[in-house]
Amino acid sequence: MTYEKILTLSYHLRFQGVNVSIRSTMMASIIWDRYRDNFNLKELREALKCVYVKNKEDIVKYERSFDYVFIYNRNTKNNPADQEHIEVKEQITRGHIDHSKPLDDTTRETMIRRRLDKKEVVDKSILDDDLSKLNSIDYRYFEICNEFSKKIANQRSIRKKKNKSHSVDIPRTIRKNLKVGGHLIDLVTKKPPIHKSKHIFLCDISGSCEWATTWFFSLLTGCHESFDKIIVDAFDHRLVDVTHALDVDYRNSFQVNVGLQSLGLRPRGHSDMTKAFTEFLKKTDLNYHTDVILLTDCRDWTGRRIDGILESATILHQIVVKSRNVIILNPENKIRWNTPTSCVRDYQEAGAKVYQTSTLKEFAKIIKNI
Repeated sequence: MTYEKILTLSYHLRFQGVNVSIRSTMMASIIWDRYRDNFNLKELREALKCVYVKNKEDIVKYERSFDYVFIYNRNTKNNPADQEHIEVKEQITRGHIDHSKPLDDTTRETMIRRRLDKKEVVDKSILDDDLSKLNSIDYRYFEICNEFSKKIANQRSIRKKKNKSHSVDIPRTIRKNLKVGGHLIDLVTKKPPIHKSKHIFLCDISGSCEWATTWFFSLLTGCHESFDKIIVDAFDHRLVDVTHALDVDYRNSFQVNVGLQSLGLRPRGHSDMTKAFTEFLKKTDLNYHTDVILLTDCRDWTGRRIDGILESATILHQIVVKSRNVIILNPENKIRWNTPTSCVRDYQEAGAKVYQTSTLKEFAKIIKNI
């Protein structure tokens, strides 16, 4: 049996955009029927909250609807829960609120709250969306990004365990022994143990690449522990080690951006690639077990050309020679790689591998396969 108050509560929640199913309404009715004589109003609120609230952003909407139905409109007889007084939050007041009029408060917190109040569908399709279109303030985006990065970490850990195992690879063993008539002479293991690798991420935070670096750093916060040894440097006109910032508990990518800037990084219009690469080469110990992953849009606006060769490309070639791999993650679409201001071709000729990474999935594919 579904009760009038539960139906009214479900209606108000749907009206505010909360996804309330028939099953949720039926479950709420069962709780109301069994526990209304035993629960006070506060306990009833928490019990129904477990049924109706699926997302964090729906908590305020639920509390507002509950107070409206069970506090402002008390008409149920012989209900002990209705006799229990509960303190109502100050922000919930009687009467109609005109949301069309702008509030007097114009602080940054208020502006952020207004943006979060917009009814916007957020699902895992954002993994395929262009990074420049994602809302850096909305924590729902960051939560999906964080969940995705944890899956990357799990996949990396599983692959690492397989690589370290000495189990027999049956198909390869059969193929190898067929060469000697099919007699079992040698066993072939799946993969030999791998040596511990050092991965160095070098992220450009210039004005045209800062947004991509922010989301890339957000992905790394959830999967950086799956690397044997990881170093993250950010650069504009100088190089700053931001590895320790991976352990900070962020709520959205906007906080990631602010956190990186608090370390002394100030995004400029253009980064000095030559100066940053030179400083990186001097301070970093590179060897054959080192992978260098460079995040940049490959726009060396301040770079000089000596005899037609880009100076920053010459330094990058030295990094390539001293490392195992140099990978460039370019958030720009490949169509723009052939423009006169792009130095993708220069960096490819220097020995770097360039990949397009304009979405979270493209970023994740590179991180997973490193």
